[in-house]
Formats: sequence, structure tokens, C-alpha cells
Amino acid sequence: MPNKKNKEIDTNSESEKEQDSGSEKDSDFDSDGNYVGEKELQADFEGRNPEDSDFHGIKQLLRQLFLKSNVDLGGLAQIIISQNYIGSVVKQCLDDGQEDDDDEDDGSDGVFGVTTVVNITKRKNEPSVAQIRELLTKLSQENADPRTKELIKYILADDSQHTGLVINERILNIPAAISVPLFASLQTELEKAHRKNMLYNFKYLIWISKTYTTGESSEVLFANQEEKSLVSEAIASFDVDVTDQADLSQWDYEGGALTPCRKILLFEGIKFGYLIDLMKAEVESM
Repeated sequence: MPNKKNKEIDTNSESEKEQDSGSEKDSDFDSDGNYVGEKELQADFEGRNPEDSDFHGIKQLLRQLFLKSNVDLGGLAQIIISQNYIGSVVKQCLDDGQEDDDDEDDGSDGVFGVTTVVNITKRKNEPSVAQIRELLTKLSQENADPRTKELIKYILADDSQHTGLVINERILNIPAAISVPLFASLQTELEKAHRKNMLYNFKYLIWISKTYTTGESSEVLFANQEEKSLVSEAIASFDVDVTDQADLSQWDYEGGALTPCRKILLFEGIKFGYLIDLMKAEVESM
């Protein structure tokens, strides 16, 4: 990925998401605006620093992850934008000579993904982060085993060791290969920030993965396929059924019986580079 303001993603990606087509039938989209039809769109993407115009797009991606949880997604989007030296948003590459039209694009339709990490220890008093911490505590108490409950409680109570929340979200059907350069860039940015004595050296990392389970088998399907390889490296994890929060049309459009879940994974921060290597290997094996 070249410079930080325009991080090219060389995946030559094919996306089944076509956001700007007003001619598509309503049935090709679910109620959240995700394209679920079969038309393919050839597109190239690039990673960019988050900026103010990306607010609505980032917020929409965060809604995919947190659904109806009591989290101020607007506040979290603002945090992501405010630390724009860490992480990337994914935008479609413009043709030569084409320029962004800020009057027509408020960012809500132009952000295809966001990859970043938020320090939920340093920012614990900011409302959206406080809500995330409360959510993690509540979910662990309701779904985790006793050891994991105590570990989550201990980590969130210890202000001397910083914990990062990894956010890895993208529009439905954007391929997993896009994650490799995004995380490589994120790792570099975290290392630069640490060298400047900024608080991005994490003792622990918390990762919330979108997963699905089927009624007929114990198989777990990952919305972001590259995250499947991370599970074995987690020092603790637990699953949460979010059926009551999800729009079922998003899961039933192919006629399958999928149960939407969240898998909360806890890692040692020192292993972040290795986790990136695992994701890269997973993508290359697809």
C-alpha cells in the first residue's frame, strides 16, 4: 500500500454489491440496503484515511456489527475519524480525471469497508466506548464460561494495561482478499504511533466476529472468512445469538436456516502480527 492518504488495494476485486444502481429491483436488496442479487460488478478499491465525509458510511458499517445494541454508533464513528492516522476506510477507485463530488456524496454510499482499532481503555469515559465496555461485560456474564467472565472483568478493570477493540467491517460480498493490505497498513500505523509514545501498544485485543450457525450441523460460518483462522489463537472466546436483533431477511434470502451470532474473541496484543499472517494464509488458501 503506497502513501497513507491513498492506500491502494491491489485485489482486482469483483463485488456483487452495486450501490449506485437505481434500476435494480427492490427484491435485489434486503431491508438494510445490502445487495443480494446475482449481478457482478468489476471494481478496484483503495484504502484511505477516514475523514468527516465518511461519517455516515462508517456508522452504517458499525450497525452491521452492533445491530440494535445500546451503542452510540455516531460517537464511535467520530472516534474512528478523529484517529485518522490509524486505520482505513475502503473506497472505490475513481477513474482518471474523475473527482469526488462532495455536494452529491455525503459518504453514506461511498464507504465499502472500515478497518481500525480503538483503545477502549484510554477512551473508557467517552460515551460510545463506555457503552461498548458495558455491552462486553453484559454479554460475557450472559454467555461466557466462568473463566472468561472473570478474564473480561479483569481486563476491563485494569487501566494499567491497554485493550484495543479491532473493527473489521465491510459491505456484503466485498472479497476477503481486501483485508490483507488493510491489516498490513494498520500494523504499520500502530507501530509508528507506538514509536511516538501514543497509546496504541495493546496488552489485549478484543475482536467481535459476525458468524452464523446452522440448525443441521455444528459448523460455524464467518461473514469475514479471513477471521476463521483466528479462533485457535484466542485466549478466550464466547458466542452470542443475535437473532432477536437481526433483520431475518438478511439471513433467509437464500432459503437457508442460518442463525446470526457474534463470536467475541480475546487475544494477546503481542500476537497481532501473527494474527495478520494467519488471515493472509487463510485468504491465500481460498
